[in-house]
Amino acid sequence: MCASATGASRRGGTRRRRISLWRHPLEHSIEVSHQIAAVIAVMEMGISDYSEIARAVGLTVEEVERIDKVEDPNVRQLALAGIPVGESFKLDNYVRCPKCRAEVRVVPCVACRSSQVGH
Repeated sequence: MCASATGASRRGGTRRRRISLWRHPLEHSIEVSHQIAAVIAVMEMGISDYSEIARAVGLTVEEVERIDKVEDPNVRQLALAGIPVGESFKLDNYVRCPKCRAEVRVVPCVACRSSQVGH
């Protein structure tokens, strides 16, 4: 997992952007970038289209596909443990919740998650 990523600046150059890490509040050994955790949260909502996920979280389709393959041990642990209730991730772009059809920019969908019991 790298600590920084390259992105384009307004003037067409490149800039270094620090990637902040997210630690699972119940499984402290699981530490991934916020973007990876957001990908897992979007997938847990039932969205499986890589291009839609990539647009929402600001990654490439290839990066989302690599995350979905869960080859990284931390990603595998997170996929198995799941995103706990109370955790949420802000997206770069809106997605439509497949359950309630609301457009959401914070995942998981608060409306659907609040109705789940014992998750």
